[in-house]
Amino acid sequence: MAAQIVTCRGVNYRYPVTGALALRNLDFAIAPGEFVLLAGASGSGKSTLCRLLNGLIPHLHGGEVEGNLTVADADPRRTPPHRMNRVVGLLLQRPDAQCLAATVARDLAFGPACQGLERPTIARRAREAAERLDIVHLLERAPHTLSGGEQQRVALAGVLALKPRLLVLDEPFAFLDAVGAARLRELLRQLRAAGVTLIVAEHRLGEIASDADRMLVLHEGRLVADGPPTAVLGGDVEKWGLEPPEPLPALPPRMATAAATPVIEWDRIWCERDGQSVLRAASLRSAAGEIVALLGANGAGKSTLLRHGNGLLRGPRGTVRVLGRPVGRRPVAELAREVGLVIQQPARMLFASTVRAELAAGPRALSRHDPNWCARLSERFGLDPLLDRPPQLLSAGEQRRTAIAAVLASRPRALLLDEPTAGQDARARAILRALLEECASEGVAITLATHDLAWAYPLCRRWAVLTEGRIAADADPATILAQTELMYRAHLSALALAA
Repeated sequence: MAAQIVTCRGVNYRYPVTGALALRNLDFAIAPGEFVLLAGASGSGKSTLCRLLNGLIPHLHGGEVEGNLTVADADPRRTPPHRMNRVVGLLLQRPDAQCLAATVARDLAFGPACQGLERPTIARRAREAAERLDIVHLLERAPHTLSGGEQQRVALAGVLALKPRLLVLDEPFAFLDAVGAARLRELLRQLRAAGVTLIVAEHRLGEIASDADRMLVLHEGRLVADGPPTAVLGGDVEKWGLEPPEPLPALPPRMATAAATPVIEWDRIWCERDGQSVLRAASLRSAAGEIVALLGANGAGKSTLLRHGNGLLRGPRGTVRVLGRPVGRRPVAELAREVGLVIQQPARMLFASTVRAELAAGPRALSRHDPNWCARLSERFGLDPLLDRPPQLLSAGEQRRTAIAAVLASRPRALLLDEPTAGQDARARAILRALLEECASEGVAITLATHDLAWAYPLCRRWAVLTEGRIAADADPATILAQTELMYRAHLSALALAA
C-alpha cells in the first residue's frame, strides 16, 4: 500500500492573537490520487487547514500547532512554504492576493522561476498553464485590471505551473461563471486522472460532490464527517451549516415595480481599460423595492458598472443618476449617504480595529448611527461572537458578512452588491436572502452582480444580462432562461440552478 500523502493525527491549531482554537484534534489521512471535498460552514476551519498543509501556517500567520502532521513526506511546521510549494500547490480564497506581477505572463512564470528552472522550461510551463485555464488572451494584461473570475483562473494557472503532487483549492468556484466552472470541473477530472491528489474546500457542493471520492466536513474546527459524498450528504448536514444540492425553488408571487421612478440609473455608460472598451452605452435602472440580478461572463463589466453607481468610477460618456440627480463630480463620501457598495473583495473595505467598530463607523460618519439597528444586523448576520475580533482576522465568509452588515448599517437608499454569496455557507446565504427581501420591502433599491443563479432565482424578479459592454436583456428569469443564444454568450447555464 502506498504511503499516505497527508497524515494528520491529533492536530490542534491556536490563533496567535486571540488564542482561540481554530482546529481541534483533527485525525485523518489522505492517499495519493484521492479527490477530497472539504466542506463546512464559514469559520469552520477549512481555510486554516488549507494553509496549514503548505506551511503558510505557522510560518506566515504564526500561532501554535500541536499534534503530528506529515504532508508529502515533510512536516509543514518545519519546512518553509517555498519548499512545500514544490509539492503542495495552494489556491487562496482571495485570488487577488496571489496575483503579484505586472502582467499575467510574468505571474505564471514567477513560481517556476523561484524554483530555479531554466527559461525554456519556465516559458513552456507558463504557456501550458495558460492554455489549460483558457487565459492566453490575458497574458499581457495586468492582473489587478481583471475581474474576480479572471483573477481566479490566473491564480490557479500559476499554481499549476509549479506541477504540484497535491493541489489544495480554497473556494475555487466562488467567482467563476458557468463556463469557467464547467472548465474547472473538467480540469480537476484530468488532474485526478493524471494522479494529482486534490483537496477542494467549497460551499457550492453541487459543483464537485459527484466527482469527489471522499468528503470531509469540519464544524467548529472538528472533523465531524468523513466518507463518500453521497453517504455524507444523505445525512443531516444542515446541522453543520451545509446546503445539499436541491431542485429549482418555486417562485413566490411578487408585485412588479419596474415602472417606478428609479433610485439609481445608469444611462449609456462608457468605460475603457487598457485601450479596450469594457462598457459601451450600458443602461440599467433600479427602483425602490426592486432586487435586480446583474449577470454576465467573467470580465463582462459587472463590477465596473456597479462601481460607477457610487462614483468610484466615472466614465467619459454617459450619466449616473441617484434619486434623479446626476452623480457628476459629487464626492463619493456624499454619495455614500444614498448608495452603499460592497465590492467583490470585502477585505479591502474593512479598516476598524473590531467588528463592533466596523459596524458603527459608517453610520457615525453619516450621523445615522442607530445602535439598535446595528445590534439587529449583528445578530442576523451571526456576528455577535465576532464583535470584539479584528475584521482582518476573520474568514473570507465572515468578512463578507461584516462588510454587507456595515454598509446596511447606514441605511442606504440603493444597495450594490458584488458577488454577495461568494464564500458564504448555507445559513449565511439564507439569512442574506431574507434580509435583502426585508430591505426591498422597506423601499431599498438593490442591484447585485452574481454567478449564483440558484440563489438569485427566487430572490430577483429582474435579471439584467451584460454582454459586449451593454445590457443585452432585462427581463424576468423565465424570459432570460428561454433565450438560448443569449445564455451561451453570457456564459450562463440553467444547470447552475440545480447546483
